[in-house]
This record gives sequence, C-alpha cells and structure tokens, in this order.
Amino acid sequence: MKFIHNKRLLFPYLLAVLFLGFFAGLISFGFAQEKKTERDFLLFFKYPSVTIGIKEKVDLDFTVVNTGKREEEIALSVIPDEKAKKWDVGLETKWDKMEVHSVSLLTEDPDNSVTLRFYARAPKEVKEGKYSFVVRGITKDKKIQHSATLTVYLKRERPIVEEASQNIELTSDYPSIENPAGKEFKFIVSVKNNTDKSMVFDLGAEYPYGWRAYCSPRWEEDKKISSIKVNANGTENLLLTLIPPINISKGEYPIKFAVKSENMTKDIDLKAIVTGTYSLKMETETGRLNLEAIAGERKEMNLYLWNEGSAPIEDISFFSTNTPKDWKISFDPEKIPSLPPYEKVKKPEKLKLSISSPSRTLPGDYMITIKAVGKQDQRDMDLRVTVKRSTRWGWVGVGIVLAIIASLGGVFVKLGRR
Repeated sequence: MKFIHNKRLLFPYLLAVLFLGFFAGLISFGFAQEKKTERDFLLFFKYPSVTIGIKEKVDLDFTVVNTGKREEEIALSVIPDEKAKKWDVGLETKWDKMEVHSVSLLTEDPDNSVTLRFYARAPKEVKEGKYSFVVRGITKDKKIQHSATLTVYLKRERPIVEEASQNIELTSDYPSIENPAGKEFKFIVSVKNNTDKSMVFDLGAEYPYGWRAYCSPRWEEDKKISSIKVNANGTENLLLTLIPPINISKGEYPIKFAVKSENMTKDIDLKAIVTGTYSLKMETETGRLNLEAIAGERKEMNLYLWNEGSAPIEDISFFSTNTPKDWKISFDPEKIPSLPPYEKVKKPEKLKLSISSPSRTLPGDYMITIKAVGKQDQRDMDLRVTVKRSTRWGWVGVGIVLAIIASLGGVFVKLGRR
C-alpha cells in the first residue's frame, strides 16, 4: 500500500513535468521562429508562367517584400536562360519606367514592400519555345539571397485580347493639353463599366521615354494607384499625371492610357503639347539698381534682356510705373518682336533707357519701376533715381551775387566823391 500511495503522489509531478516540457518546447520553437525571421525577404511573380505571342512584350508585376525586423537594401538582377540571352529584359518602376537595380525596404507596411514591372522583349529573330528568367535578390551584406523564376511560352499566334468597345468606355473632356515645359500635365479620364458586374481594372499608360507618370483617384492626388474597382454600370474618374523631363523640347507628345480587366481592354489617346520654357531676365549694364540724375536734364542708361528658357518670348513691350509727375521715361527700342533663347543666340538684347525730370524737381531719391512684358513672360526692375540740382544754377547765383556787390561798390564810390 505504501508503494501504491507513493506512485499516486508521483503522478501529478510527472504530469507537471510533461506540461513544463511542452511549454518549454513551444517557447523555444517561438524563439527559433523569431530568430529565423529576424532578417528575410520574399520575391515573387503573381503569374510565374505565361504564354505570349511572338511579337508581344512580357509585362508583369514583380513584388519584393521585407519580412524581417530590420531595414534591408536588396540588389536585384535578371538572369535569362541560355536561349534567352539576346532578350531585352529588366525591372522598372510601374509608372515612370525608371530602370531599377536595387530597392530599400523598411519593416512596416506599406514601406516594407514594392511592386515593380518586369519586362522582357524577344529579339526579331526568335523561335517558338519555352524561355526562363530568374530574378535574383541579395542583401547588401550578401548574407541573404533568394530568387524567383518566370517561365515564358512563346508562340507564333495567340488569341487577341477582346477590345471592350461596348462594355468599357474611356472618355476625357480635355484629351489634349498645352503647357510650358517643366509643368505637369493632368488628364482627367472617366472609366465607365457598362456590364452588370463589378470589375477591377489594371491601369497602364504608354508615354515618351524620360517622362514620369502616375495615376490617382480624381480627388486624391497624393494617392498613387495601379488598379481601380468600378461598380456595375458605374463610372470612376481618374487623374493621370505626366511629368516631362526638365530639358524637354517644344512639340507634341502622344500618350496612350489603357485599362484592362480579364480578357477585355480599352485605351484612349491623349496628347501633351509642350510649348517650351520662358524665362525673361533683365539687368542694368553695371548691375547696379540706382543712378544719379540732374533736375531738368536727361539721363540715359543701358539695360540688357535675355531669355533663359527654351522657346522664344514674343512681343515684348516696355513701360514704367510709379513714375513721378511730369517725368518722361522712354525706351529704345520701344518693342522687341521676339527674344530667342540665350542658348541659341549667345548674347543679350540691348535696351536704352532715358529718364528726364522737370527742372523744378526737388533734390532727393525717387523710385520708378521698369517693366518688360511679353506674351509668355514678364520682368520688373525697381530703380532708385537720385536727383540733384544743376550746377549751372550755382554759377548763376554766384553771378548775381557778384553783380550786386559790384553795383553796391559803385554806389559807395559815388557817395565818397560827394
């Protein structure tokens, strides 16, 4: 009986030890898992295997996610298989199409992931078949490395995606916009879903090399999106923003905006008209903004104008404001028909400014504003004119005083003789 009694006492202790061991195992497993995900990342294609026509371009989303607990800089490279060595391949940003070679990701959503655009274009002489592309990612310290593989089946012909002529409508009240270079082009595009079911549309655009673009909801310009949901028989308004490069030339640039859902696609042609940049500059010959003048006399000074923009400034006229009463301001020439960019002519345009104040003008400082106004740009310049009395009036005063002294002297001489 004593032996049995001890076994009963021992059973709760054995059970406690088993539970402690189980929980200790869970805790150690948790620590192991935590240690495992201290640093890591994922690479993946949403569609890792696709079929395209022989003249088509592969254009797919590629996502990089930082799953660890520290910021990571991940270098990316695309490695084609032996048969695809001559393909044009790469990774780029989705909207502005900048080539991407590495990404820097934080640890918190949404900054812990990025979706890029993987592209691959076959050379002209290419055969049907299977082609593979490996995207490799490696951390900056080269301690973690992963890869994702895309398989492309190339065929001579592929069923054409249905043109959604009736089911989807794309419209824009202003499909052609004119702006000077350096200014953004903002197109409002309406997407209408004429079907009886809600649809999610992928958004895309074709635009000239070097431009940048992004799409956003109509009233949320700071939010960039790559897809949008349109309810059955509903309409959504989008804002397509395009940013031309700084050194863009004057001209017309075609833009194609498209939406795609399932096997339907629809596009709309837009046009960005760049009129060039206009930057009118004006300075005095000496660089100083003050001059001295004599009351009643004309004062002349030279001004120089030039255009730092990329397109000519037309019909430049000159005039003055804040001009004191009875002053006369004139310009030679009075107008400049066209001022071409300085980069083309390599010299400024010379302008002669003449200022005349009345002879009764009191000595002191006077401010006048000179304006050069063209069709595309204008420039103001404030000049301080210091007016002084003419020295000839001083000599007239001296002469009068001498004449008075002489006459008085004559009077005293006559009186002395008497």
